[in-house]
Amino acid sequence: MTVPLIRRMSNLHRSAGAFLGVFLFVIMLSGTWSLGSDALRLWWNKAPLSGEHLPLSQLLARQPDSTLVQLPQPANPTITFCLGIGQCDNSYSAISGQPLVQNTPAMWLVTLHKSLFMDFPGRIFISLFGFALAVLLISGFIINRRKLASMMQIPRRRNLRLLIHDLHNGLGLWCYPWLILFAVTGALSGVGALGTVGLASSVNPDHPQLVMQQLMGDFREIASQLPTQGRYQPEQVLTLLEQSYPSFTPQILMRRDNVLIVGGVRAGQPSSANFEQYRFDLHKGQLTGIRDSSEQAFWTRAFISIQPLHYGQYQWLPKLDMVLSVLHFIAGFSGCVLVASGLAMWCWRHSDSPISGVIVGCCGGLLLSTSGLLVVMSLSFSLPMRVFFLFWGAIWVMCMVVKHRRQMLILIASLSALLFFIALACSLWQQPAYLTRINFILLFCGVFLLLALVCVAKLSAPQKSDRSGYERSITE
Repeated sequence: MTVPLIRRMSNLHRSAGAFLGVFLFVIMLSGTWSLGSDALRLWWNKAPLSGEHLPLSQLLARQPDSTLVQLPQPANPTITFCLGIGQCDNSYSAISGQPLVQNTPAMWLVTLHKSLFMDFPGRIFISLFGFALAVLLISGFIINRRKLASMMQIPRRRNLRLLIHDLHNGLGLWCYPWLILFAVTGALSGVGALGTVGLASSVNPDHPQLVMQQLMGDFREIASQLPTQGRYQPEQVLTLLEQSYPSFTPQILMRRDNVLIVGGVRAGQPSSANFEQYRFDLHKGQLTGIRDSSEQAFWTRAFISIQPLHYGQYQWLPKLDMVLSVLHFIAGFSGCVLVASGLAMWCWRHSDSPISGVIVGCCGGLLLSTSGLLVVMSLSFSLPMRVFFLFWGAIWVMCMVVKHRRQMLILIASLSALLFFIALACSLWQQPAYLTRINFILLFCGVFLLLALVCVAKLSAPQKSDRSGYERSITE
């Protein structure tokens, strides 16, 4: 590959990274916390995140007239009752039975990641950054294709700029498969949503969420079976399915008169409860139909797998679910650091540019606002959403006005680390018996920011005489 082409790819990587990096950081940071939205909801409600579930019959008796029930799962011990699609207002802890508030502040980060609070147009806009991330990943790989061996080594700590450069390259290499997965599935998710809306007007204008399900066709009918004695209850149906189809994990129940539809996931099939279903006749006590995504064409199955792969839903791999979920979170967190380090290198080169103030204010402001929001959630306080965005905007304006952006960034990182530790202390103070995964994440984030501040303090004054020509060429 010619040198001029490499130079053009490098310019593309830097300019596109500076222009799109702010949006990517917002998407990556909010998306990383969105992975734990269910746990954050339980954490805010002071409900246990693990423990023995109450009997299903006892839980179902709380809302016997609900047409749709979201069943408790190991990672989300919550049962939710819905009167219809999008009308799920009643949730209870499957462990303690206590009622849960659903619309917690954690959902602000989820909505920020999905649509930037712009509803469907925002979802399409967000998906375009999946393509942007793919362009940055591909151009970055082309630029550094001859340095792969050195990129796998521990980042050099001769000076701060070299450390950030090596950290950026190393994270890009080690997390490359996951980041490509985020980019492709995120982009296709928005494109698929646009196609679904386009088809909804002719297929099902009242319920566009069911378009893909209806395009798969109706249930495959099951041969007639001998009727059983007595009317079946939902918990009996789940027991029967567990015995007959042990690889199936039920997640939702849908009731339609005497028909019960059980949706879930099958082991080895990346899918969701909308596409893996069993239909059961409660009156006759018979299984009457099956909907299985494995019977669909390859491209249909690929499209169905986008959602579970993007959102880290690995229940279809029961033995690796926990491990892959942790790796998914680490990859998302590393993506945040990757984007932040790239933006830091650009701001270092253009410290006097007003754009550097925009970058520091937007990214640093979101980090500080999120850490402050977690403190509020640790105390189960209610907070108007506008306060979160006003605080974020105030920091943004402050960073644009104050010229010492590096000092502002250090101050923001220090305050964010402090707030993470305060949120951890408040959580342990209110629930001393529970050391939850949210607490571990708070501790992890606080320690990471402290280590970053220590590196800044120790390596911020490099001796230029000790730097090689190669080091100067990549950091200046």
